[in-house]
Amino acid sequence: MMSRTMAEAQLPKRVDAIKLVTVSQQFNADIDSKQLTRLSEAVEDCVAPVHCEIRFERDQEKHRLLQGSCNTSVVMICQRCLGNVTIPVESSFQLGLVFDDDQAKQLPKRFEPVEVDENGQLDLWSVMEDEVLLALPMFPTHPEGDCQFKQPGSKPETTDSDDKRPNPFDVLAKLKQK
Repeated sequence: MMSRTMAEAQLPKRVDAIKLVTVSQQFNADIDSKQLTRLSEAVEDCVAPVHCEIRFERDQEKHRLLQGSCNTSVVMICQRCLGNVTIPVESSFQLGLVFDDDQAKQLPKRFEPVEVDENGQLDLWSVMEDEVLLALPMFPTHPEGDCQFKQPGSKPETTDSDDKRPNPFDVLAKLKQK
């Protein structure tokens, strides 16, 4: 079996989250962003893998946690000039691993609950995809000065056809005269 360095490692898709908490597992690995369907649909292009630095652990109050960060780069449409803009996306998170809604309600507010299945399994890719989606800007734009946005002229352009167009209220004026 060929060993891979940590930077080249692919993040496992499904994991036994409860077991990983028990052994305080850490990952420094990537997900091929093009395989994340919801992310691909939300942006024009995924141009970098989603790099994840995460750790499974317990806090002092014995809550099971998934903590860390993820980052990537995506291409979105600039809301100013409608051109493509590459956006760096970063997210830091503290997630509480729970089995049900009752456990979620008992989590301190600083933790966002993430539900594992009855066997403690977690779709890690889906969780990381959620974090990236939540970090996407609502109104992506180029940095100030880089945008291709053209300011309209001070006076709107008029054409001869504007002058010749009939006024729809002329009909009402004629009726009123009768």
